[in-house]
Amino acid sequence: MLRHFETIDKATQEELLSNGYALSQIQQELSLTGSKFFSHFANDIKELLEKVLQHPYQKTTGINGNHIIESGLPKTEYPNGIGTKAVVTLDEITKDQHAQIFYEKNRGFPLAHLLVDNLPITNHFTLILKSIPEGYAFITAFSGESAMPIPDYKMTNAQFEACKKYWELHLFLKKK
Repeated sequence: MLRHFETIDKATQEELLSNGYALSQIQQELSLTGSKFFSHFANDIKELLEKVLQHPYQKTTGINGNHIIESGLPKTEYPNGIGTKAVVTLDEITKDQHAQIFYEKNRGFPLAHLLVDNLPITNHFTLILKSIPEGYAFITAFSGESAMPIPDYKMTNAQFEACKKYWELHLFLKKK
């Protein structure tokens, strides 16, 4: 989840360190490419959930059975956005940018990437939860619209093909 925060607060960092994570691991995760919540919006999961669940949202079920909660937060409340998004459709980039696409493994699967000066700002968020007997387990959250999981060879053939097809039409943006 750290990859989706711009920064974390001191208390979260101390909690991670006391749970056995090295500072270098924390910094590496924070530096990974991806959609990121702005630090002025949220620096930890608790703060994130408190803010996003105050607003109306839509709940759907993903291809793998996880619950997807998403919504756009009001621009009147967050005029500068809540974060950046790093996944866009191929239709959202220019013809010149199409020529600059390169493929890079993302969690073990080669996906289209594009270097950009700045990631687009968004007011949209997505939460992914899994049903467990006690209620829900938090899987991840990110700024931006929901996306299909990255294809994984552990998926069923139908899930793998659906995810692969989705990622053939989408790409990751990486800041130069």
